Amino acid sequence: MVQRGDASAPRGRTVTDLRLLLFGSGTFAIPSFVAMAAANGIDIVGVITTAPHRAGRTGLLRRTPVALWAEGAHLPLLEVERIRDSAVVARIAALNTDIGLLADFGQIVPSALLLAPRHGILNLHPSLLPRHRGASPIPAAILSGDTETGVSTIAMDAGLDTGALVRVDRVELSGDERAPVLEERLAHLAAEGIEETLRGWAEGRIAAKPQGSVGASHAPRLRRLDGRIGASTTARRAWAAWRAYQPWPGIYVEIPGVLERLRLDQIGPPLPASDRANGSLSLDSYGRLLLHLPGGALPLHRVTPAGGREMDGAALVRGRPEIVEAHARIAP
Repeated sequence: MVQRGDASAPRGRTVTDLRLLLFGSGTFAIPSFVAMAAANGIDIVGVITTAPHRAGRTGLLRRTPVALWAEGAHLPLLEVERIRDSAVVARIAALNTDIGLLADFGQIVPSALLLAPRHGILNLHPSLLPRHRGASPIPAAILSGDTETGVSTIAMDAGLDTGALVRVDRVELSGDERAPVLEERLAHLAAEGIEETLRGWAEGRIAAKPQGSVGASHAPRLRRLDGRIGASTTARRAWAAWRAYQPWPGIYVEIPGVLERLRLDQIGPPLPASDRANGSLSLDSYGRLLLHLPGGALPLHRVTPAGGREMDGAALVRGRPEIVEAHARIAP
């Protein structure tokens, strides 16, 4: 179910053509940007994205999904290392734009640029603000067990996701969502109303409402350490973390004296708890590798030991039977 925010306000002047500036890096932005590129009377004067960065063991430069899209769409593209650099600010401000649209950008836009477009910059944020402000709202919603989430369109200000609400679209959650699937769902939800919202805002037909601070929370940038599962982590929390931390940072355990790190690539929902010690591993009668945690046992379908290849849990035990011995435990 989708619930639309109230976009009613006194009608202003009609804007037939808009010079639009796009800010984005990740895949969440692309459906909305595609919608803008296809809209009549929208002139995309620039696409601003983060510069290529080195990633993985090879250290090869990786361009953002938005950069690849913009290049394929033959749009003017600017890949920036730091958007706060004065030369970058001056170059973007000189583009003479009517309005900006930001989604999944990954950098904080300086105040000087917020005022550069005539009608400011609208930001598409995948949460029900003020809940889950910050860099990782989708994982935060999954980890928190939220029953609903959505996309908030805000008029950007100098704060971190604190701008006034221009539009709010809501969706119900079932409780078994994985981050990549939920992100795709919200990305398409954002795209459905974006042209109407941009035009309505530029024409003065949409009134923004202050967020307030009731229910505000912060979702910080994810770290690799966030994916660590310990012997005291509940089975329910570990299951939520696996769903939330895809594709990165994923979740892993450490088994002192046996394995420095074991990445849990594919797991199942918690099974009922047994009398096994928390933090221990065992093979059940079906040949499944189970991780016993407070409140339940997690089936470990696919795992990757440090320095090894991905395999099923039973294959890991055949090669390292010591992980299911009586005194083997994952680290606290």
